[in-house]
Amino acid sequence: MNIPTDGYILMIETSQRNGSVALGTYDGKLQDEELFSPGLVHGKELLPRIDTLVTRNHAKSQLAVVAVSSGPGSFTGIRIGVSAAKAIAWSLKIPVLGISSLDVIAANIEEDGKWGVLLDAGSGDLDLALFEVSGHKTSRLDQDRAIDKEELASFVEPGIGFIGSGSRRTDFPAGLKTGPLEWDTPRASRGLEIANSQVRQIVEGSPAPPGWEQPHLLNPRYLRVSRAEEVRRRRIEGEEQA
Repeated sequence: MNIPTDGYILMIETSQRNGSVALGTYDGKLQDEELFSPGLVHGKELLPRIDTLVTRNHAKSQLAVVAVSSGPGSFTGIRIGVSAAKAIAWSLKIPVLGISSLDVIAANIEEDGKWGVLLDAGSGDLDLALFEVSGHKTSRLDQDRAIDKEELASFVEPGIGFIGSGSRRTDFPAGLKTGPLEWDTPRASRGLEIANSQVRQIVEGSPAPPGWEQPHLLNPRYLRVSRAEEVRRRRIEGEEQA
């Protein structure tokens, strides 16, 4: 699928508490960004914010790719963002690109060294990915993984720092290095930088991820089942044993 060099990339970020959408050019320029009202208002504000952003920049006919922070993070927020991205891609017949929300958060880091992006998944569970930051380059060291708080110690090494909601928990080990609180919030403008790089790689011949040309194949990046699904499974198991 050809991507017009004068087209726009729309980035959707709804994986955490504060949402945003951004519009950028194929050559990497941030065109515009809309920040949501504070709190979990993604279902109410996502589509109106996209409409405002696209209309203000007269960009609807020039949208070339829609990218979305596809998780891990808030189950509801991820589902809202991914569903909207797939619908837009399908209706406009353009590619859709899912990006790890941990990559988007890691893009906030402004200090060289090894860092862990750690999300609080509730009930002692954590989502983790490790990164190396050097200059203006952030490199991923491993895949997104689900761990529990007891496993965190195995990822601690001298000099490593942590950011994200998991590093703000009251039971987070004392003495470990943490980054500034403002690094915890993913921004669509940061995700746009990652999307732009990945789009260029695909255009240059790298394998396209699921959903690129078939939006229905893009799935949320869940590392564990939701609490509601867990309760449902336990209920079914109980009924089967009765």
